[in-house]
Amino acid sequence: MKPTFKQVTKARYVREVAALAREIFVQHYTRLTPKVAAALAERYQSEDLTDDEIHDGAVNYFLIYLGSEAVGYFALDLRPAGALCLSRLFLRETARGQGIGRSIVAYAQKLAEGDGRSRLYLTVWAKDLKAEGFCKRCRFRKAGTEAVEVLPGVTLELTTWEKLWR
Repeated sequence: MKPTFKQVTKARYVREVAALAREIFVQHYTRLTPKVAAALAERYQSEDLTDDEIHDGAVNYFLIYLGSEAVGYFALDLRPAGALCLSRLFLRETARGQGIGRSIVAYAQKLAEGDGRSRLYLTVWAKDLKAEGFCKRCRFRKAGTEAVEVLPGVTLELTTWEKLWR
């Protein structure tokens, strides 16, 4: 089944993104405790933060559907000059491995090219070997890794991957 994307503009969809984040972060960050993963979701994907990013006009959020079921979300950060940042891409475990991520990357690249941008990039947890494999399959190249304190006392190594054209 082909995924569809719905831009998040209404409060009920913002709530859906936050609820998906709470669920998916615990599934995704398996090397962290569920409590720490839930705290990451609250810190980086709360309803208030998501709503503020949308209304500031800097980030566009999209829900990902398979049929009528929301299976994840992604966000495109429009702020970087000459680039587009795929700042979030999270899928439920059951939706992974179906080509959804590749279709999102193709969608983001098409938007970036249409807007005259020559770079698409994303940042992933360095210990996430599945995300690394995904980046390589989508023809991103590793641009660098840095330690980032994501919560007080919790530091994660994050790797930036980029795709250039022109």
